[in-house]
Amino acid sequence: MEARSRSLNLFLLSCVFLFVCTEVLLSPFYPQFFKKVYGITDPDLTGFYIMTCRLVVVVFTPIWGLIAHKRQNSFTLLIIGQWGTGLSCFLMAVSQTFEMFVVASVLLLIFKSSYFLLYTILMQENRKKTTAAAASYHAVLQGAIVSATLLSGWVIQMENPLLVFWLIGIMECLLGLFSCFMLKKAGGNVEDASLQENGQRSSTSMLPQLFIFGIVVLTLHIAVNMVRPFFTTYTEQMYHTDTMTSSILYLLPSLIAIVSVPLIRKYSEKLGWNGYVAATVMIITGLFFQGIETGIAGLVVFRCMFGIGAAWCLTKLDVFIFKWSQNTHGDYSKVSAIQNVGLLLAPVAASSIVNVRSLSDIFFYSSLFVVLHLIVFLWGTFTRQRNRGKLHLHKEEKHALYK
Repeated sequence: MEARSRSLNLFLLSCVFLFVCTEVLLSPFYPQFFKKVYGITDPDLTGFYIMTCRLVVVVFTPIWGLIAHKRQNSFTLLIIGQWGTGLSCFLMAVSQTFEMFVVASVLLLIFKSSYFLLYTILMQENRKKTTAAAASYHAVLQGAIVSATLLSGWVIQMENPLLVFWLIGIMECLLGLFSCFMLKKAGGNVEDASLQENGQRSSTSMLPQLFIFGIVVLTLHIAVNMVRPFFTTYTEQMYHTDTMTSSILYLLPSLIAIVSVPLIRKYSEKLGWNGYVAATVMIITGLFFQGIETGIAGLVVFRCMFGIGAAWCLTKLDVFIFKWSQNTHGDYSKVSAIQNVGLLLAPVAASSIVNVRSLSDIFFYSSLFVVLHLIVFLWGTFTRQRNRGKLHLHKEEKHALYK
């Protein structure tokens, strides 16, 4: 049983790695990609493409979550998503025009929006080790981002970069084939356990404050992603770094997030929400001082603080969703959509700040978003604890009537 669980976890994390790696593979070089393949130099068209992709994910992720909740068969839906993703990649590989590429990309992301189910399946499989599972998930996610960033330079130098989509499509279809055996074999046990747990809970949502929680998630993702679009430009101007040094500094939070996984696994549950507050303070400090010239050594320290704090908070929020949600697929799909709204708004906010203020001000405003995140989080936590106390008092008064 233990060996089967480890095999399934390894397979799910492999799917996560491929999903994230292929999703961000071309993101640093979209302008160069469109110029090389389709002769497009208009930055507005690149912006239109990115905006369209984000909106598709925002719209279709909750739809997949609703279907998964209604059908109670997330394994089959994930397999459909994998095969659909693979076939869509083949369409992208043969797209002769920019318009065809956009249509194929939309089709790809409709299917790929189902991949959030990887997380919910992973957490259901590890119900007694949610923190460890979430930490492993985020470590693999960050590792995939690092790998994709390193591979993207090689892809853009290919004579025909579209060929890479044949390779991605084949890998997606192979994973879909393996999923038919791996997930179907495990499907009954995990789904039945999930249904039993849901049956023991109340019919109302376990996230009555989903709106507040959505603000918590949104502010954190905006803050974390705001500093990315102009970071290498900032370091080159402020510290006169070369491209390689800027790339390493850019990837440093992702690398430190991977290294900090054992720390998060060991202390996240022990420290509880006090640890979460401390992690947000680390993010605020790390972001604020990155915007001040402190030398390369200081920048490295504050990038590391930012990376550890962000990894801790993102892991803790994911664990919270699973522990308190009755409808895991539905609630996490909504949260995943909110995350993508953050990814959509972050570069827009960063561009506006650069146009009105300066590059260094991005870090200041990002830290303010985390301050807002912490305020809303503390208020939401206080409200939840107060409501829980009122419920407990009401139960005691009700029992007293029969004494």
